[in-house]
Amino acid sequence: MSERCCMQIGDLAERAGVSTRTIRYYEELGIIGPEERSGGGFRRYCDDQLRRLQIIQGLKSLGFELEQIRQLFTLRNESETGGELAHQMIEILRGQQKSIDEKIQQYVELRERTTCGIAVLQGCQSCEIPVLERDCHNCEVYQRHDEVPDLVECAIFGR
Repeated sequence: MSERCCMQIGDLAERAGVSTRTIRYYEELGIIGPEERSGGGFRRYCDDQLRRLQIIQGLKSLGFELEQIRQLFTLRNESETGGELAHQMIEILRGQQKSIDEKIQQYVELRERTTCGIAVLQGCQSCEIPVLERDCHNCEVYQRHDEVPDLVECAIFGR
């Protein structure tokens, strides 16, 4: 085993905090590969693959999908100049920004609906009517609100 490649797949998985199955899956996708194979066919990895796995995990935690990550890693081989590489990376990152903006909007809407739901339910905390006998839609607390979010509706909606 060369000094540069000192890890087998289990060691790499442990150091990277992923499973060997994950590494094999990433290999199938072409995101990572062993540095070399031993005479017996064992995969051997070095610190470069460990760093690559750490980058992959970091990008995943930021919301990048595996296909986007694969694209980022293959850009170097597909670009002839640094300018072309930068242009392609900018396009990928702009797509990621758009996705982030859409998620932010979804979270803002969810937060508003949650806040509204809390406001509706705070008025219901003193309700003494048994759950199966109540008619929330005709309750004055419920009717005070122009809109009752589906988060609340799902709990009070009758059969």
